[in-house]
Amino acid sequence: MNTNTSLKIGLATLLILGIIVVGGLSLNHKDKPIVALSKENYESKIRTIDSLQNVVDSLQMEIFSLEDGFDSKEHRYEAVLFEYEYGISYLKDYHPKAYRDFHRIIAHKEQYSHQTERENTKRLTIDNL
Repeated sequence: MNTNTSLKIGLATLLILGIIVVGGLSLNHKDKPIVALSKENYESKIRTIDSLQNVVDSLQMEIFSLEDGFDSKEHRYEAVLFEYEYGISYLKDYHPKAYRDFHRIIAHKEQYSHQTERENTKRLTIDNL
């Protein structure tokens, strides 16, 4: 091939690519409609957005208050567990018979044994709850 032929092929290819690109750009412009809202439609949309934002804000406040309620219940639960552990510790140190009776009763056994105490202690630890 001589240089004239390759030059003509190159120019023809560029021309075809140019037509495709320009045609594609012009088609994209024609497909997009121009949307203009009237003043009434615009105000209606703004009111809708504002009312939805108010709903979102009220739901977020409700979630916050529920989470706060669960936090206070959790703190009360932890306080009850602390009192339970403190009471059991006191019974173990100062009233060993009551301590043994406690473990026997919650294990639903007739007789107290150290095995029963170990099982109860393992079952009633905070980590297992």
